[in-house]
Amino acid sequence: MKLNKEHKEILNHTIYRAAGGFYCGGGKKMDELCEAGLMQYVGKKSFAPDLYYRITQKGREVLKGGGDEEK
Repeated sequence: MKLNKEHKEILNHTIYRAAGGFYCGGGKKMDELCEAGLMQYVGKKSFAPDLYYRITQKGREVLKGGGDEEK
């Protein structure tokens, strides 16, 4: 998977700005990241309607390498 700007922003946000390393929200881009194994679904909180995700080790490695991964 070749990461586009939105994918990279989600991964960067999750690592450097998201509280506890959890990304809140979903959508097509998140589905793509999960299918590629770069993010994983971790559940919901009782106080928020959104889904929560965390970056995987593979996601960190792909982002560190510039965002290119061979499938």
